[in-house]
Amino acid sequence: MKHQSDILALKYRPTDFKDLIGQEYLVETIQKSIEQNKIPNAYIFTGIRGVGKTTTARIVAKMLNCTAFDQNKRPDLNNCDQAKAISEDRHPDVIEIDAASNTSVENAREIIENVKYNPVLGRYKVYIIDEVHMLSKSAFNALLKTLEEPPPHSKFIFATTEISKVPITILSRCQRFDLRRINKKTLFSFLEVIAQKEKISISKDALNLIVRASDGSVRDSLSILDQANIFKSQEEIQVEEIINMLGFAKQSDLYNLSRFILENNLPEIMNMLNDMYQRGSETSKIIEDLMNIVNWSCKLKIDKNLIKDEFNTEEDNQFASYVVQYDHGKLNIFWQSLMKGYDEIKISPHPHTTLEMVLLRCSFLLNDQNSDGSDEKKKSEIAPTPSKPSPILDQAVQNKIKTPEPLSLKDRITLHQSFFQFYGQNFSPLMAGIIMENCEIIEFSEIEKILTIHVVNENFEGSEELKSNLKNEFQLSIVVKKNIDTLESIKMLYKKELIAIETQSEDFQKVLAKFPNAKIIDIEEVERGEKNDG
Repeated sequence: MKHQSDILALKYRPTDFKDLIGQEYLVETIQKSIEQNKIPNAYIFTGIRGVGKTTTARIVAKMLNCTAFDQNKRPDLNNCDQAKAISEDRHPDVIEIDAASNTSVENAREIIENVKYNPVLGRYKVYIIDEVHMLSKSAFNALLKTLEEPPPHSKFIFATTEISKVPITILSRCQRFDLRRINKKTLFSFLEVIAQKEKISISKDALNLIVRASDGSVRDSLSILDQANIFKSQEEIQVEEIINMLGFAKQSDLYNLSRFILENNLPEIMNMLNDMYQRGSETSKIIEDLMNIVNWSCKLKIDKNLIKDEFNTEEDNQFASYVVQYDHGKLNIFWQSLMKGYDEIKISPHPHTTLEMVLLRCSFLLNDQNSDGSDEKKKSEIAPTPSKPSPILDQAVQNKIKTPEPLSLKDRITLHQSFFQFYGQNFSPLMAGIIMENCEIIEFSEIEKILTIHVVNENFEGSEELKSNLKNEFQLSIVVKKNIDTLESIKMLYKKELIAIETQSEDFQKVLAKFPNAKIIDIEEVERGEKNDG
């Protein structure tokens, strides 16, 4: 008889569909297909690790070969000798194959040779192939004909975590079931029951953290609970022990770190990171958790009901109340900076040092501070720039006010660049670039506090931040137009204008005299210094 394991993930492995949690659609569909004798040639189960793919395959094999039925004529697996033999891995007609170690076409041919023989004990000969995506292309091709027209007594059940790697020709011959992640409420209730059965004392916060860490995987949650029960230093398992055991950062620390970044509190960022490092928090896990926080913050601004989630802690609710003051533009910059930093950390020889620089960069971008880390500027404050105002720009604006004559292409470029310099210095260089990609600057004066822009979509990316930053200081006018000229398109027009002028020049006419087919493909305007006579 098979040894009864003390490992929770094995001890509480479902042996019947009634024990399988979170997969109601799958259970109902397969039960009905067996009752109506509409059984496909092959099943394929896919989903993340630990949601019951292989377990479901074994239960289906039991139901197909079950000889005991209850009063409703449903398979009674608890009182069936065939099912018991399958549970104990001693049934000759249920063959379980690990595709990771049997990948070749020879292994597939062996299956094809054996599939034609009748079952010894059961009604069906069932082949369970786990991690089927590991089979070679030749092995898949060898199975195609058998899967399409197998002998009536043979059934195939495939399980995989990477369904995208299974050829479409195989998928089209199988009945596919996607096993879902187990939702937090179901998994929490399940773990509570297991803890009571095993007489494990654990706090609600610790159990909640296990649910979060397992990410919808039953096996992962049971493994963590098992480990925590061994690791515990007192009678009741506390959340701090789960954090230390898994190398997590405390959720309160992550929220505080997010606050420090958003508020540009550079000393506290460094102190917090150093503290996390000393406690053994994983570098990649810190940035992943920060990304989850930013993602959750963005979704909070879209759906206010998320704050009512029963699994939210007091820390979650406090941070939610704090973060709503930041607009989507700022949160989006935060996300993009973390994403870029995540890639940098993966290739860095010193991940923790890189993390420090990534988070400092996030803070600079979000708050647009000088490198000395001063926090005298506020979000909506427009400080005067030390640069000398452009006489060309001021004259252009005055001319526009006095006469309806349009600006030249060169002056339009200068106008756009002046706004970019102003917004980049006082707010965010990154967001300044995003705004320039979506707007045409019609009128701008830093002295007179005027900004008029044309846009195709009034709710363009960066519009919310632009309005928030300038509404108190500037006379802001946003006009929706069907077509606009962005800075890049104006530069292209200006380049064409320069080429047209140069084509008519005396120097180019001399070139044409010698090379009649000559053309000017590209041109650059060289800026000269005031004292440069050359």
